[in-house]
Amino acid sequence: MNLQGYISTGILELYVHGLATPEEIQEVEGLASEHPEIQQEIDSIRLTLERYVEAHSVPPPDGLKEKLLERLKDVPTGREKNDPDQPASNYPSRNFDWVPKEGSISGLATWLLGLALVAACVAVFLFWQQSQRAGKQAQAAQTQLEQLQKDCDSLRVKDNQVKEQFIAIRHWATKPVQMKGTALSGDAFAVVYWNSVRRTSYLDVVKLPEPAAGKQYQLWAIVEGKPTDMGVFDLSTAADGLQNVPFIENPQAFAVTLEPKGGSQSPTLDQMYVVGAVAKG
Repeated sequence: MNLQGYISTGILELYVHGLATPEEIQEVEGLASEHPEIQQEIDSIRLTLERYVEAHSVPPPDGLKEKLLERLKDVPTGREKNDPDQPASNYPSRNFDWVPKEGSISGLATWLLGLALVAACVAVFLFWQQSQRAGKQAQAAQTQLEQLQKDCDSLRVKDNQVKEQFIAIRHWATKPVQMKGTALSGDAFAVVYWNSVRRTSYLDVVKLPEPAAGKQYQLWAIVEGKPTDMGVFDLSTAADGLQNVPFIENPQAFAVTLEPKGGSQSPTLDQMYVVGAVAKG
């Protein structure tokens, strides 16, 4: 069996990422048990993936989990004072033998009614104040939970993108086209990963000078001697890793020029920073 040819099919990458079919999984595991070369390649792919994901991962904000748990501790449980689970009062009742004088009942009733009204107002205010405080704490906890969910969703999307890009650049048909710096910037460097089988292209900006205000870099493909626009990009976006760029049929070369913000219809040749030819075959 041609082990090297089997390895270059890309099935091992699919196996490592959990994208292989049950039949392919059985086939890969059977070959790995018989051929150490297959197992070594699987281990190599896993190690490369771990390093790549670690380099491009975006951790959640420091202390977010601890702050959230601390917030939840402060949310009131809602137990009322007359909760049947609470112990009964130990204060003994007292009987009074006082009898009001004639003519004083009306004044006493008014005084007691006023006292009861004041007590009721105080109780309502305290209850309202506690409800407001509890509502704010619950709202803060809910907001943090929602933000945590958004962060988790964002990380999940980022992880899927990294996996897809990793599979693409390791695919047997992917051609890495190195674009080296021109006289404008000798140490500038970028790579286009072009794949005619999967019909995908990715741009990896390794190093480019910071553009002047009102300027933006633009990627071009040279097809039959003519430049084809592949879009503009910012260095801030490029810093996040590989960028998806349009797939162009039969390119002879790729280049990056510095253009007015928004791009140009044709490249400014004296502002070409990197250029590289596509290998034949």
